[in-house]
Amino acid sequence: MRKIYILIAAALVLGGCQNDTTESFKGFESDKSEIKAKASGGEHSITIRSDREWTAQAEVPWIMISPANGRGEVKCKIKIDSTLINDSREAVVRFSSAGEILQEVAVNQAGFERAITPSKNTISISASAVRAERWVEVDIKTNVEFDVVADAAWITPEDVEVNLDRGARPRTTRLHLDWKMNSDPESREMTLSLIPKSGEPLATPATIKIRQQAGPLIEDNRQGDSLAVVTIFNKMECWEESALSTSEPMNNWVCLRLWQASDETLPCADAVGRVRDLDLSYFNTEDDIPVEIKYLKYLETLSLYGNVNAMLKDIHLCPEVSTLNYLKELRVAAIGLVSLPDNFAELGDTLEGLYLDSNNFTAIPDVLSPENFPHLTVLDLSSNRRSTISDLSGRSGNEGIYANMGEDDAIRRLLLWENLEELALSYNYIEGSLPDFKDGAVRAYTAEDIAERGDTLNWAVEYKLPRVLPNIRTLRLNLNFMTGELPEWLLYHPNLMELAAEVLLYTQQEKSYDSTGSVVGFSNVPTSREYYFEAYPLYRSRYEFNDEM
Repeated sequence: MRKIYILIAAALVLGGCQNDTTESFKGFESDKSEIKAKASGGEHSITIRSDREWTAQAEVPWIMISPANGRGEVKCKIKIDSTLINDSREAVVRFSSAGEILQEVAVNQAGFERAITPSKNTISISASAVRAERWVEVDIKTNVEFDVVADAAWITPEDVEVNLDRGARPRTTRLHLDWKMNSDPESREMTLSLIPKSGEPLATPATIKIRQQAGPLIEDNRQGDSLAVVTIFNKMECWEESALSTSEPMNNWVCLRLWQASDETLPCADAVGRVRDLDLSYFNTEDDIPVEIKYLKYLETLSLYGNVNAMLKDIHLCPEVSTLNYLKELRVAAIGLVSLPDNFAELGDTLEGLYLDSNNFTAIPDVLSPENFPHLTVLDLSSNRRSTISDLSGRSGNEGIYANMGEDDAIRRLLLWENLEELALSYNYIEGSLPDFKDGAVRAYTAEDIAERGDTLNWAVEYKLPRVLPNIRTLRLNLNFMTGELPEWLLYHPNLMELAAEVLLYTQQEKSYDSTGSVVGFSNVPTSREYYFEAYPLYRSRYEFNDEM
């Protein structure tokens, strides 16, 4: 029986072979004579029928055939690699038998079009968020290097690097965008244009539209003040949560004081219940002072102090501060401030005290002058050092406030400010010799001054002492890089005994050198106060102390 089954199976096989297309089909044919491929490549099928053995061969390495030989009816896969060029390319796949070319199949592959394709063409963002969350990213598929151009300043794109090691084959890169908060009660929109750095413009321009939600509506009333303070508090990422509790009435907030009807300096009846003083301390912000400050229109005192890592930051004072028409005292200290707005002089009609200490200014702002601020009595520019150096010959220019009294008039301008009662310039990078003002730039003390202050000033009048900072009560010039002689106007200043001169005037930066290589320090620091009491004998009885230094 086993032999019978084998014979039957063999008969079936022979019968099948006789019906094979090899026996029924004569010659060679394929179902395709041309293949059109995308730039990204891919697989294509082609069916071959042949009555004899054949082989297939591509003339280029970017085409692979499998199987590459056969007989009868065979389905081949032609795999085409992705191109790396912008132009199309062509090749031929040849089917041969015993050296005879049976058929050529043309392969035409398109090139990659120059393109920049964002994964999103429209992005929506909120009106505000903490600094760490004010960013958005979008993937860009591209085969060209490109620049990002924004038509508004509230979006800041980071530089994009595109690695084109695959030629024209598109790569995906990620575009990072930082955004600023929207303080206006209206939504806003802007467009980012992605522009090739070289070559012709794209056939299809690449753009991303960004829409930002509206900010809160802050009205000109007590509730508006409350919302403005909360917004400022949040934008600056203040740490002292106890200073502001929205669950309590605004008059219980530790960080502010409201106008009372009984206040002598009340601007007007509408100011009652509005914010008079705002004091925010200890925050962590890299943003400029929030523009919502403009809504606190009746502010008399504004104090912003204590930013984390202030020496590493570049903070700008917003121009809206200058619109506060009742501001008398402004303190923006230790926050990393580097500039004052162009309209800062608009505060000149009211400002009496200005504290800009412990910031990152590199020069004394030009706007600070007695002409711009005729009512100012207190000016503090001390401790504007971003970094510490002991030799000015190697300074980079970004360490802090620098002034050379032999080359510019910045310090001279401040010393000629008659109304100042407090002037602080300690711990900066001020070099050179203090001016003696014997050039007639300031008038000398006269009999009129004696009539005002008593005959204590007889010596000053007799020796025509220059009348420099006549109203000063606090003067701090210490820990700078000054050299030369102390001028007479300082050594014999009528208020010298109130100035703690040994600590706050005479002492300069120890073991340091100015830009010429000279050792820092004054050459004629007095060792006794006796010379002073000889000039002003009536002061001896007023100031009871040991005159030994």
